[in-house]
Amino acid sequence: MSQNRQILDDIAKFVQEIVNAETAVVALAESEGEFVYYAAAVGKYADVIVDKRNTSANSGLCGVAFQGKVPVLVCQTEGDNRVRQDHAKAMGIKTALAVPVIYDDKLLGALMALNRTDGSEFDEEAEKVLAGYAAEVGPVVLQFCIS
Repeated sequence: MSQNRQILDDIAKFVQEIVNAETAVVALAESEGEFVYYAAAVGKYADVIVDKRNTSANSGLCGVAFQGKVPVLVCQTEGDNRVRQDHAKAMGIKTALAVPVIYDDKLLGALMALNRTDGSEFDEEAEKVLAGYAAEVGPVVLQFCIS
């Protein structure tokens, strides 16, 4: 595993811990947010998420976070058009949260959490915690993006 990949995996692990997530993802913005690259993931669905790439318009939650450059809190995914319903159904995603990583007014990516391990919904407190961490890791993600 490359050192850069390990850094992103460590960020995903910390996301998982701080919001009690079943799965946590670090997505990178490519081509100024036109594409989402799922660079790191830990947890239940990490293997089916990591290293995937999609246009932000078709990627669901991360794409919404990219386009609006604001956190996206989804308490219940069923029927929510901000979430890819096919993915939510296949993976049993009930609640989700994505927060953009922005540094120096540049969109770098997003941190995403899927399902809480205790079965509760993500809430505004989890959003605040994750947004604070996204602001902290901006410089780290920037270094990764330009290396």
